[in-house]
Amino acid sequence: MTLRLKQIRLTNWKCYPSQNITFNLHPHRKIQIIFGNNGHGKTSLMAAILWCLYGGDIVSKETLKTYFYRGKGDSSPAIEMRVELNFTKNDKNYFISRTAKLNVNGSTSYPSVEEALFYEDGTMKGSNSREYIEALLPKSIRDFFCFDGLKIEQYTQITQTKEAKEAIEKVLGIPELRNLRDDAEKALQELENRLNKAEGTSQPLRDKTQQLRELEEEIDLKQGQRKNAKDEGKNAMIIHQDAQEKAAQIKSLREKLEEIHNLEKKRIGLQTQLNNLQKSIDSWLKKASIPLLINFVQEMVDDWQVTSLKSTYKTNSTAVLKAILDDESCLCGRCLDKNSRDFILQQIAELESLEVDNTTRIEKEQLSIDLQGIIRDNAKFSNYSQLLLQRDHLEEEIEEVNQHIKQLKQESTGIDQDSVREIWRKVDESERKVKEIEERSERLQKDIETKEKELENLRKEVEILARENQTTLMLSNQVKMARGLKNATNELIEWHIDNSQKMITQVTSDRYLQVTNKPEEYRGVEITPEYTLGIRTITGKLLHPDVLSAGEKEALAFAFITGLNQITDACVPLIMDTPFGHLDKEHRKNIINSLPNLNSQVIILATDRDLSDPLLNLLRPHTTDIFKIHRLTADEDASVIEMMES
Repeated sequence: MTLRLKQIRLTNWKCYPSQNITFNLHPHRKIQIIFGNNGHGKTSLMAAILWCLYGGDIVSKETLKTYFYRGKGDSSPAIEMRVELNFTKNDKNYFISRTAKLNVNGSTSYPSVEEALFYEDGTMKGSNSREYIEALLPKSIRDFFCFDGLKIEQYTQITQTKEAKEAIEKVLGIPELRNLRDDAEKALQELENRLNKAEGTSQPLRDKTQQLRELEEEIDLKQGQRKNAKDEGKNAMIIHQDAQEKAAQIKSLREKLEEIHNLEKKRIGLQTQLNNLQKSIDSWLKKASIPLLINFVQEMVDDWQVTSLKSTYKTNSTAVLKAILDDESCLCGRCLDKNSRDFILQQIAELESLEVDNTTRIEKEQLSIDLQGIIRDNAKFSNYSQLLLQRDHLEEEIEEVNQHIKQLKQESTGIDQDSVREIWRKVDESERKVKEIEERSERLQKDIETKEKELENLRKEVEILARENQTTLMLSNQVKMARGLKNATNELIEWHIDNSQKMITQVTSDRYLQVTNKPEEYRGVEITPEYTLGIRTITGKLLHPDVLSAGEKEALAFAFITGLNQITDACVPLIMDTPFGHLDKEHRKNIINSLPNLNSQVIILATDRDLSDPLLNLLRPHTTDIFKIHRLTADEDASVIEMMES
């Protein structure tokens, strides 16, 4: 059964001159809501609860005098201030009251605080109320049942601090177990001293008892070393897994870097080929520049061949026409008339105007023959065009390689070979560390087993020697019992710590998967022996809280705080003062939906902005009471809390 807050009564506390709040406790509806604007008294209400429980640890005497109700600005403060709380658990009622008085001496005043009163079912429990309050609501867990948005932000900053670890261990009850172990150790030492000093204790028994003590201390030391090695091994494994995950992330980048390296080597080879080819081309150009004019030469040869043919054709045609004129009759047997003769003479004149002299014709024919020879000799320079083609292909291939290298470098920006080597060095180093710790743990375990066998034989010898008289026998049996209690306590502490961490991990994981915006991406929360937090993704990667968004960090802190609350023996009320102020809409909605799943009573102090109507409607089916804080008058620092819905 959980502890639930049933009633709060305030008298002259800050802005509340007289206030009584009674919560309706329902077996299934466990949420109460108190609305109030900023500055109207929500935080004052939470401070009142904490002060009533823990007094000066919450509000110092120097500050307390400012907490007395003043009313209007020019009014004198009240003389007496009181806060009263009424809790219920397992059909029992607990009433706690704390009173402070303001002593006025002339123009000065100072507060005095009375010890809190603690009643159980109407019966006052002695003068030392602190013990009863501590048993009901341990001061060490106050941050896990009474917190605000600032406290959630602070928890997002906590990774590993001595104070955080000690507070969590107090919540888990580990200090009490350690005190029990220390008491058992003291009792064992006392009994051993009595046995050593008892009359009738022989020197051999004293020597064996001393050996027994030294051997036990040696075993305790090795067991402590083994435990430290196990814890160190867990941390080393986390570091190794983190290094492996980073290595896995850059594996493709590493392949790209290797590909860039190979492409750069290929580019160097291609550039070398291109340089050598260019030298060959330059050499050919020095030896044979004519090949560059081959096409032009070919055109000249073709043109002159046509000209020569035309010239031959024209010469033959002129001879034929002249023979016709010299003949007395035409080919058809008729004499040529004047018009026909004039036409033939005109054609002869045109043909003779196109003829070239014989010397020029001979020179052209010789030049044509020489050019034809050059063309035939071009076979010697046929490799030149192939060299140019090869050069073009090499330049294109080098350009393709350059483009590929450029693309790969863009895809692997920020990762260089040095970074890759450093990450893989850490993988190898962490793997060696894990193996070394495992080997050390195995050696310690073997040493412990060997020493425990020696211890068993030595105990038998001590028991035999202790039978010398009744006194030593009785003391020896008491020592044996004390030793067994001490060993059992050590085993209980180890089991309790291990089991508690598993429970915290499980509950926090469940809570976080309910409130995160990315439940499909995470397996849950992992908590180390030092109570550092990490998020395990579905791919196996462990995320440090530093890489989470602000909303995800606060969701993680909320899950951790509520998880600790749920696993304590006293499942106490959760009193939350504007816890959603820095969260986005989705995270607020997720946390609101998770609240009904908590086992404890939930009291929410919120503004209208914190709980808009859509969010409030999600809580209504699980809510028993909704209150509203109002200001009494505009010129008076006074508030009153009234019921809105029940």
